[in-house]
Amino acid sequence: MSQVAKVAFTNYEESIPKALDLIGAAARLPREGLIILKPNLTNSSPPPVTTSVRAVEAVYRYCRAHTEAEILIGEGAGSGRTHDVYAALGYTDFAQREGLRLVDFNEAETVVLENPHALQLKTFHLPKIAQDAFLISIPVLKDHSFTKTTIAMKNMFGLAPGKYYAGNWNKAKLHSPSVDDAVVDVCLYKRPDLSVVDASVALTGGHLAGKKKHVNLILASFDPVAVDAVGSQLLGHEPGWVHYLTAAEGRLGTMKDIEIITA
Repeated sequence: MSQVAKVAFTNYEESIPKALDLIGAAARLPREGLIILKPNLTNSSPPPVTTSVRAVEAVYRYCRAHTEAEILIGEGAGSGRTHDVYAALGYTDFAQREGLRLVDFNEAETVVLENPHALQLKTFHLPKIAQDAFLISIPVLKDHSFTKTTIAMKNMFGLAPGKYYAGNWNKAKLHSPSVDDAVVDVCLYKRPDLSVVDASVALTGGHLAGKKKHVNLILASFDPVAVDAVGSQLLGHEPGWVHYLTAAEGRLGTMKDIEIITA
């Protein structure tokens, strides 16, 4: 059984720690090594198109209170230069205040991994820094024009370096022939270890220019399939009709046996 915390949103500083405590996150954080906080910064548009820096700050402070591991923020923007996006959305200022590194996955050194069981990406250029890190996916709850939803799992597209996967935009080569299959494959190479979903204000009808919907929740789970299934339902989608979820079932997590935990 997979657990998904569902907490009413009051503010990030209170609701995110509460959600993480409900799933016992403190005990499962690594005590050493590297933790990467991975927001969804597809471009420089403000939230809810992108993850609020305040949400990431709340996750950072939770981690810092429970572990001595190194913590950094990593992203590879979907369009534009990642460090310009960091600056536009307040991440540069936050990182400077806290002494955090900001990593651009689009330009990072990579390792080439192979998986003959992948659906379409039989090889993948994974940023070397992420390979052994504990990765926390911190997306916004959004509809998507190709995959129905973009939540914790599709957020991993940011790991794909633009120098290898760019076309008309930085991740273009992941969108053919099947975006859904690419979501599964990228997560097979690097699955989120923990996901914290900002569902305070969701985006419906599209991931870049949709309509705001006040869902007023924070979700958290160690199972990215389970949390994406719960998030998809909140957006009005039956998870069994979301292809990347059905393809990920049993491989990256489960949506068949979910325990919802509320405060």
